[in-house]
Amino acid sequence: MSGSELSSADVRRAIERFAIDGLLLNAVPLQRGHIHDTFVSTWRQEGGNRRYLHQRMNDKVFQDIPAVMHNIDLVSDHLRRRAMSAAAPNGFTALELVPTRERRSYLVTKNGPWRTYLYVEGCSSFDQCTSPERAYEAARAFGWFQAELADLDAAQLRETLPRFFSTPHRLCQFDDALAGDPVARAAACLPEIRFVAARRAMGSVIDDLLAAGQVPLRTVHGDTKLNNVLFDDRTGKARCIVDLDTCMPGYSLYDFGDLVRFTAATSSEDERDLGKVDTDLALYRALVDGYLSTTRGFLTPKEIELMPFAARLVTFTIGLRFLSDHLAGDVYFKVHREGHNLDRARVQFRMVERMEQMAAAMAVR
Repeated sequence: MSGSELSSADVRRAIERFAIDGLLLNAVPLQRGHIHDTFVSTWRQEGGNRRYLHQRMNDKVFQDIPAVMHNIDLVSDHLRRRAMSAAAPNGFTALELVPTRERRSYLVTKNGPWRTYLYVEGCSSFDQCTSPERAYEAARAFGWFQAELADLDAAQLRETLPRFFSTPHRLCQFDDALAGDPVARAAACLPEIRFVAARRAMGSVIDDLLAAGQVPLRTVHGDTKLNNVLFDDRTGKARCIVDLDTCMPGYSLYDFGDLVRFTAATSSEDERDLGKVDTDLALYRALVDGYLSTTRGFLTPKEIELMPFAARLVTFTIGLRFLSDHLAGDVYFKVHREGHNLDRARVQFRMVERMEQMAAAMAVR
């Protein structure tokens, strides 16, 4: 079961059950992300050494591992087939799963489920955006990802985290946490509670448009943080999109909105000094330009019009999730200090305020 301790022998036994030729030289932990246990192995093969990335998946967070792997297998295979049929290379690489020796996409052991990818060499990821050029590249990459999947029927994908993208669902979770107030925190959060109440109507806008068919259901990434893009060490260009666990049917602008929320922020996600919290307009414009450079061919005029609204809505929704978890007693997000989730919520809500104030400047023309 995920969460149990792993010995080096456990790791070795698991990764040797994947269809990898050669001699296993070593396997070392890779400190990436907070959900799965990740390792990089090196194998001596004919022609030189080759590396692979292995993950013991967290089946407490992702309780339907078969559905997660179905989606990843489908998306990765579609991207590879699109790349093979392309008239010219575009510089992007799709993640490639390595099957087990039984030709399955993942492995189940007594220590939990495992998967393996070919390691993408010569790349780096970044937690902060230091230039409009990097913002442009990240947005171009996520736009490419959606563009390549535009002809994949989203109905073939499974909803691995039910209602994950739905703001009305997050409002229901907030209402439950507020009504229960299990750790008596509501009285100290009145400004934040009023903030939510004043913007409640915005929560249903996208869901209503989806229901009316005015915004299409698409295959989305669902976690478009900057550090889920691998950048080529030599050229600085975006090369690969990683962390496909939340790929599922959704609205494309969730990806754009979450990218703005994370990449254009001027502060850390848990900054206590709200005077430092803002949305960097230069980075925002670079994100818009990069995203549209690869998505104009399939996005509808309505979707393009809604891009700045989506940035506000996703930021509001993430703040709502932080506030709900604070009220519920910090049961979902990891916290490292008293009031950590409340601090996170305040940062998101301050960003929403600034986006509202900059609405004219953020319009997409």
